[in-house]
Amino acid sequence: MNKRSVLFFIIFFISFAIHAQPFTGNLTLFQGISRGAVVFADFDNDNDLDLFISGQDASYNEFAGIYRNDNGTFIYAGGGITGMYNCSAAAADYDLDGWMDLVMTGQDYDGNITRLYRNNGNGTFSEVQAGLYNAGANGDLAWVDVNSDGYPDLVISGNWLTRLYLNNGDGTFTHTPSGLQGMNSPSLDWGDFDNDGDPDLLMVGDAGSVGETYIYINHQGTFERLDAQIEGAVGGMARWGDSDNDGYLDLLITGKDATLVPVSYVYRNNGDMTFSFANAGLIGTALGPANWIDFDNDGDLDVMLAGENAGCGNSSTRLYSNNGAGSFSEIQAGLGFVERAASAWGDFDNDGDQDLVLSGIAASPLTWLYRNDLRSAPFQPNTPPSVPGNIYTYVSGNYAVISWSKSTDNQSPQEAITYNVMMGTQPGNSNVVSPLADPFSGRRYVTAPGNAGQNDFMIFRHLEPGTYYFSVQAIDQAFAGSEFSEEESFMVLPTGTVSLPVNSMKTFFSGDRLHIERTEGGTAIADVFFLTGQLAASAIIEGNSASVSLSALRPGIYIIRITGKSAISTGKAAKY
Repeated sequence: MNKRSVLFFIIFFISFAIHAQPFTGNLTLFQGISRGAVVFADFDNDNDLDLFISGQDASYNEFAGIYRNDNGTFIYAGGGITGMYNCSAAAADYDLDGWMDLVMTGQDYDGNITRLYRNNGNGTFSEVQAGLYNAGANGDLAWVDVNSDGYPDLVISGNWLTRLYLNNGDGTFTHTPSGLQGMNSPSLDWGDFDNDGDPDLLMVGDAGSVGETYIYINHQGTFERLDAQIEGAVGGMARWGDSDNDGYLDLLITGKDATLVPVSYVYRNNGDMTFSFANAGLIGTALGPANWIDFDNDGDLDVMLAGENAGCGNSSTRLYSNNGAGSFSEIQAGLGFVERAASAWGDFDNDGDQDLVLSGIAASPLTWLYRNDLRSAPFQPNTPPSVPGNIYTYVSGNYAVISWSKSTDNQSPQEAITYNVMMGTQPGNSNVVSPLADPFSGRRYVTAPGNAGQNDFMIFRHLEPGTYYFSVQAIDQAFAGSEFSEEESFMVLPTGTVSLPVNSMKTFFSGDRLHIERTEGGTAIADVFFLTGQLAASAIIEGNSASVSLSALRPGIYIIRITGKSAISTGKAAKY
């Protein structure tokens, strides 16, 4: 092939990739709504994404319901959820029972309302009287574990107030003074922009001067506002996302500026607590969603914008491909134009690329499902990242840190990969930290980064005494999850225990059996640790002497810890 032919082929390939319309739309599956919210989540734990919709129908009636996904086919299942409009919704397993729950704030015919729904695990939801703030029209809310205790907490903002609710772990919440700015028509998003292990809060909306952007640094549950020169907006959306794959979260902000003109901004995180404006070339958009999403599986975050543009009656839905150099090129994707829009991305058909649900007003309320057909275009399918390895634990009192080595991925750069932890008090359990993913396959219940963000560690505070079992998965820029790592464990010792002297216990190996002789009787837990601090084995023993089979352990030196009712003994033993 000569150079001219090669050049022609390259130009043709690029042109096809840019101008091909990779989405197939369907307008008949879901109730058409406007002024609403749409959420993809696996509400029935069957390894495919279901859809929640709430908003106003063509007769201005309130609508809400779950559409169950049965192997790519959606069936209306209701769920017992009351509709609202001008609303926001967010899913999380707030009670750590393994089922995705739902919270909404907005309006119904009786006024402003916030409702929390618990997933009963049988296709129905029950409203929980949690005493949450009724943010009302165009308010927003977001889940995150603020204080590193494993339970998702909730921030709600709107109607000039912002309130933080800490999850008590028993199905109730406590309003906690936080100093967060009250806003009207806000947009909220959590992300660890400074990579210190604590999620930070992004707030954009009307704080009394039309449009402001606030970033609150989380210091173990208390907040400090960052002094950052970032333009604000109102009536749009703000989202964290690592657009340049450098390991630091950048900003996407849309809405109306001080002159009420729609704007769309990208700010690059410099990694030193400052941000720089990026001339991204995005059309100004308000009254609709702004999404970071790797729709083309090339390992970097693209942008979708939907809603109102500058000029009377102008609206559009735009999709921009990330060029990988801080700029974006518009893709002619053939997506419908809507106002008062809402969107949700998720791989509903499990074919390895992100599909789109888009709702809003286009003459009348509608809800589109756009199937991503990239596999028939010149794009690569996405593959999950590798499983995290080299798991390490550190425990001091009721404080623990787990860490791991970073994964690799065929599409996403290593610095862009996020990580997801599951942890419980029994093997295979997630009653301490929910991964929002299937523990066996790793398939995600939501389209979102992992709960550890881009960090290769997770911090836990205020842990109760006991043994904790955990594993880690990696998640790429297209939100595909790896399988979980081999389960590891660590122990938090009870307070008030007494350390017995060294001569109170004798431990030695005889073949594959560990023999223990101790002065204290009764029931105790025998933990065997590698010298690195990782738990190698655990057993319950009785009386002053015991023998435990440890045939799975390789030869080496081990630390032995015996935890009784009121005392701890520690020693070493060598297995040959």
